[in-house]
Amino acid sequence: MSAQRILIIKHGALGDVVLAMGTMKRLRELHPDAHISLMTMGMFVPMTRQLGVFDEFIVDDRVPYWKLGATWAAIRSIVEGNFDVVYDLQESSRTRKRYYPAVRFLLNRDMDWVACNSGERRRLLKKNSFRLGRVKRTPYRLERVLTDLSFMHGEGRHFDELPERYVLMIPGCSPSHPYKRWPVENFCSLARRLAERGIASVVIGTRAEAAEVEAIASSSPLAVSFLGKSSLMDIPQMALRSLACVGNDTGPTHMCAYSGVPVTAIFCQRTRKSAITARRITNLISPGGIEEITVDQVWASLEPHLK
Repeated sequence: MSAQRILIIKHGALGDVVLAMGTMKRLRELHPDAHISLMTMGMFVPMTRQLGVFDEFIVDDRVPYWKLGATWAAIRSIVEGNFDVVYDLQESSRTRKRYYPAVRFLLNRDMDWVACNSGERRRLLKKNSFRLGRVKRTPYRLERVLTDLSFMHGEGRHFDELPERYVLMIPGCSPSHPYKRWPVENFCSLARRLAERGIASVVIGTRAEAAEVEAIASSSPLAVSFLGKSSLMDIPQMALRSLACVGNDTGPTHMCAYSGVPVTAIFCQRTRKSAITARRITNLISPGGIEEITVDQVWASLEPHLK
């Protein structure tokens, strides 16, 4: 008997992929002998490959809908993949309103489509003529498992430049969500206060966050910019070498939290539902704008870990 074929869909964003990794490992435990494929964005393939869960990767970079060729290629890969079960961990408008209806129309075999967030398992029965096949719906609850990223590692090419004692700072976030950014001058004040205790600040970010990273690095004699010196997969090991981490509501902050180190995550009221669930997390949630979180509040959460 051939192995069961399973597809897991999780496109992004980074923080959401990190949160889903525990569930991905759980699905492998539920289907130990299955051939499991992951449909995700190309940038997340190296990271998810280290889970050791997947036999195959289908790259779907979520190109604009009007690029019909790429959309059709993604749909065709699902239809022609001969999958027995699809676990939709994304449940975006893309998967709900485009991929699922198209697959249901084109399917020439029975398939289970599990809408994980909606808690529904849909048994898609193949059509016998040019019409949609029947759907049998049953409730489904997929156990959510906390992610542990302590296993993840990158090349660590510049780890020899890391100070002996430091706090990892993550001042960036998505450019489209400026309300999630704690003021850069507050990170600068925090870096200076750490320097007074003889503790360095290592600041990471993307090229789009270069101004913030360099401003913090130049604000303190013990602050170090790691701009361009680390990859996504380096972040867990950088976190594990640190005394603690502090950052905005962004993917790298979530990665640090799920590496098992003390993390202070800063949220505004608007994003309070994104608060992190991890063993050593302190979520600081502002009653209004994120600028209402003070440096003293962040310092109070970090200080117990600086000894």
